[in-house]
Amino acid sequence: MATFKETKQVAELYEDNSRYKHYHTPSQLIRYYSNFFEYKEMPDLITFKQDESKQQQFHQARNQQHLLFIFPENETLPQELINYAEKQNYKIEKMELYETKELSVKRQAGEVKVVCDDQTFSDFLQVCRAGELQYDEDFVDLKEEMHTADLGDETIIQLVAYNGGRPVGKLEAILNDSFIELDDFYVLEDARGKGIGSALQAQVLTYGESLILIADGNDTPREMYEKQGYKKVSERYELLKVKGSS
Repeated sequence: MATFKETKQVAELYEDNSRYKHYHTPSQLIRYYSNFFEYKEMPDLITFKQDESKQQQFHQARNQQHLLFIFPENETLPQELINYAEKQNYKIEKMELYETKELSVKRQAGEVKVVCDDQTFSDFLQVCRAGELQYDEDFVDLKEEMHTADLGDETIIQLVAYNGGRPVGKLEAILNDSFIELDDFYVLEDARGKGIGSALQAQVLTYGESLILIADGNDTPREMYEKQGYKKVSERYELLKVKGSS
């Protein structure tokens, strides 16, 4: 059974102490999941406030605009911590890890291609940009650099889906000995509900026996994943606060 610890993490370890790991990636300061604290044990409120102050000072010194704390998987967030987080305008997220060995899909549509040349990579980036512009241009540029670097990684397969010749979906498949992790999974809004996402997943499953993906427990797509045959195997809480957001 998969765990969050086995999923891919693009972040540099800055500090590792008895209570948490501090990840800090100078080349990716605007990417939340490259700069955060990951707890080994659940903190009480007093301890969390101390850690919060430390991360805040660290990020402010580097002109970073966010705070992110990831808590031990399969542990409930204490109510006092939830109350504090709500008052401080944190986004409380419950991330869920899903796994399947057999997809249950009613229909598939479109043509799926493995990124293998300049044209397919350009199409892949076109769909990426559509999904990432909700953030800002700097984030889009950073993700393009990361996707370009992934081209040289033999453990990563990039796929792009077409509908009527138009690129409308994409994902990255991360291969390891136990499972295939779905990452950067996105279908254009006007192409959803047509079987494009199912076709992408079915193509990935040809590379191994088990698929895993991380879904936001607060979002509706997880219901779709359950209908497709995925089962939740783990969960964890995260607290995220971005300067200027409410």
